[in-house]
This record gives sequence, structure tokens and C-alpha cells, in this order.
Amino acid sequence: MIDKIKEPLLQFNLKEILKMSDIYSLSILSVYTLLAIFFSPYIDGSITLIYINILIMAGIVSIATIDEKFKAGRLFTLFRRVYIAPLIFIVYDQIQNYIPMLNPNLYDLTLIAWDKAIFGVNPTEWIYQFAFPALTEFMQTSYMLYFFMPLAHGIELHLKREDKKLGEFSRIILFAFYTSYLLYFIMPAIGPRFFIHDFFAMDLELPGLFLTDFFRNVVNSGGGIPDGVMNPADFVNRDCMPSGHTMVTLVNIYVVFRNKSIFRYPILIFGLSLIVSTIYLRYHYMVDVMAGAVCAVIALYLEPKVRLFVKEKLKFKNA
Repeated sequence: MIDKIKEPLLQFNLKEILKMSDIYSLSILSVYTLLAIFFSPYIDGSITLIYINILIMAGIVSIATIDEKFKAGRLFTLFRRVYIAPLIFIVYDQIQNYIPMLNPNLYDLTLIAWDKAIFGVNPTEWIYQFAFPALTEFMQTSYMLYFFMPLAHGIELHLKREDKKLGEFSRIILFAFYTSYLLYFIMPAIGPRFFIHDFFAMDLELPGLFLTDFFRNVVNSGGGIPDGVMNPADFVNRDCMPSGHTMVTLVNIYVVFRNKSIFRYPILIFGLSLIVSTIYLRYHYMVDVMAGAVCAVIALYLEPKVRLFVKEKLKFKNA
């Protein structure tokens, strides 16, 4: 009896259990861990970061093993698919420890110069002429749907039992998220709300109706700004270039239309509004948005090739 249990377990290896979404998460966490080790003398809490990453990677492998080997059921399979949502934010939040180590410069003045060279104005100043509270409320709400729009389609595919499409969607979205995070290393920037506008005047210049102030505070907190600090630019995440909101949203729009999702038109409306809101709400420069759009196209082209390499060359069966 013991031999019958042990034999398949011993034969079971990572190449048989890991899906492409697992591989992407394990890969970026491995990069983070190496960076945390290398820069440990300069990063506060680096040992904690290392332990957290190792624990998360062990969890990913454990969850994949239970799901693939022991067939724990659709509820557990759903958990395997949705746990990546909080993981995406953990990965996003952690990268800000490493950007100043590899590239301590800020490129905001360069991005402002590019905007002016292309458009002749600062787009965030130009669009201000159209601002009014109801529009600001809509734009801020659209901006907050960034994580929820992909999650909605993922749950839809799970409920429809379209597992193949869900696997494709998960890996493409994760690839876009993680790629955008790594691209932040190239030209770190903190955005026009600091370099062009007065951050502390946002509530007065762009008032909303009911939820704008709350959502704005959530964005500030999620972006690394502690409540009540006098110098928020020193704390905010350096994540403007390229616009990950634009990149991931365009990838999401493309996939939901390809899959003929019931949410495709709401996602199109709120997705395009989200992209405009990055300028309207002063989070991004226009060149950030343009770069995000180009990166979305590149991600859609590149991800299937990466997956093919992992599946055929590295022999991961479930990739």
C-alpha cells in the first residue's frame, strides 16, 4: 500500500504540475529574492522579504501539487486561479524596494520634455479645462476598476468551465502585469501630480462627488504614500513609465473581445475611461500611456512565444 502511494509521488515533478501562470510568478519572485539577497545591506527588512518570497514560492508549488496530483476539486482549482490577484499586488509593492537600488534616478523631467516636444503642452494641464466633479468621480471610479476588470472575466470563464481559455487569460494577464513591473527599472518616474501640479491641491482642483476622496486616498496608500507625510514624493512608488494601467487594460480588452465575454462592452467603456483617467487624474504623462500601449502589443505578441519555449524546449507539460 505504501509503495503504491510513494511511487507516483516520487515520479511527480515540477514539469508535470506547474502551469504557465505558476512559472511566471515563481520566476519574478526568484528575481526579487536574488535582488533582496544582493542588496540586503541597503534594504530595510531584506531578510523578511527573502523569507516571504521563499514562503510564497513554496505555497505556489504546494497549491499546484494539491490541485494537479490529488484533484482537490473545482473549488480548490478556483482558489488556485484567484489567489494570483492578491499576489499581483504583493509583487507590485515589493519591487519598489529594488528600483532605487538598480536605478536611483528619476526621469520625470525627461518625460515632461517628451510630452511638450510631441504635443506642445503638458497634457495633464490641457485636459484640466474639461474637469468637473461628476467627470472626476467617473474617472476616479474607472481608475479603481484596474484590478477588478480582469478578475471579472477570470471568474466568468471559471463559471463557464472554459478552462483552456481561463489558462490562456491568466498567463497573458500575469505576463503583462509582471512585465510592466520589470520595465519600471528602465525609467523610474513618479508622475505629473508631483512634478507639474501641487499634490496637496488635488482635492481642491479635482473634487469629486462622493467616493473620489476615498478612492484617491486608497491609490495614495497603495502607491506607497503614508498618511499625513509632508514629503509624499519621497515615498511614492516609481511606477509611471510605462503606464501599467494602460498596458494591462489594453491586453484585457483584447482578450475579452477575443473570448466574446459578456463583460466586453462594459470593460471597453471603463477600460478606455481608465486610460484617459491616468492623464486626467495626473497619475501619468502622455508618453507613459503611449509606451504602455506599445508594450501591450509587444506582450500579446511575445507571451505565446515564451510559453511555447517553456513547453517545448524546457518540457513543462502543463505550460
